[in-house]
Amino acid sequence: MAMADVSTEVPHGTAKRFDLAAGESIRIETPDGAQGGDFSFPGFDQALTRNKLGWKRFGRPWLVFAAEPGDSLFDVDGEATFELVALVGDGVADIMYPGCWDEVYEDRRPGCQDLISAALSIGRRDLTGMLSFFIGYSADDIAYRGLAGVDLNPGDHLEFRALRDVSCAVSACPDLDIPGWRPGGLVVTVKEPVQ
Repeated sequence: MAMADVSTEVPHGTAKRFDLAAGESIRIETPDGAQGGDFSFPGFDQALTRNKLGWKRFGRPWLVFAAEPGDSLFDVDGEATFELVALVGDGVADIMYPGCWDEVYEDRRPGCQDLISAALSIGRRDLTGMLSFFIGYSADDIAYRGLAGVDLNPGDHLEFRALRDVSCAVSACPDLDIPGWRPGGLVVTVKEPVQ
């Protein structure tokens, strides 16, 4: 008998861990169109992912800024660990930013790096990569300017399929100054493989 999909709320400024079996999916939704956050797993290599996706798209060693549906996220050994299967709504699945951390906030509240490393029970120094979702960006000859404004709507979501047994974590970012966001929660649903 198949198990039912399980949904969990991740309130603003918190993170939760999810343990997935190969083939299961994790869907991250902003139910009220308010909140974005970060996603990570042990060993996630942002730089290698950017390079592998650049090769995939352009056949050259170019780096890309964001993951798109059909793209994989890679670990430090070059193993595809998750596939992004859906991205619905405004904003991108950014693979440039490292996530926020407590030192960037005057009040020293935990940032997404702190929240996710704690949820995964690993040191922040061992959190090797982050994917920020529901953000906008611009880029020019001087800089990549992420965290630009987005127009989120209730139900906007992204979904990853686990390509192997893996733990991951999702944070609802504690930042209060990202254009287009306001404090809210995320709903995370772990879905059984489609038979």
